[in-house]
Amino acid sequence: MFSQKRNQNKKEIINEVSTLTNQENKIVNLICEGMSNKEIASTLFISSNTVKTHIRNLYSKLEITNRQQLIEKLKNHP
Repeated sequence: MFSQKRNQNKKEIINEVSTLTNQENKIVNLICEGMSNKEIASTLFISSNTVKTHIRNLYSKLEITNRQQLIEKLKNHP
């Protein structure tokens, strides 16, 4: 029963992550590397406000509110 629940959670995470745009995926990877918004903006040649917008959108899609939750959610991702 617990393994079924865990598998269901993994499927939900996969579905959530698959809805991210290419740019959002890049930002997720850079967040996981420990970069700040300013560093991400510089790396991707976009403004800090654009980074914030992408982060806000991906938090909404993944139903999270901060970077720590993002990292925890991704740890459970296959």
